[in-house]
Amino acid sequence: MSVMQKRALLDPTHPQLRIWRQCARLGLVRSTLYDQPLGDSAENLQLMRLFDEQYTAPPFFGYAG
Repeated sequence: MSVMQKRALLDPTHPQLRIWRQCARLGLVRSTLYDQPLGDSAENLQLMRLFDEQYTAPPFFGYAG
């Protein structure tokens, strides 16, 4: 079962099973509940594009052969 499927099974309002116990039974690390992946910022995307252009422009750049 994927992490997303396991997360969907959790019930934070369950009267008897706390979240940590539900996670333990599902084999899910509790920190995955609080970790929300962040997307790349516009500045970071622009920098990655510039690095890619620089790297692929001259195929011999940096080659001392």
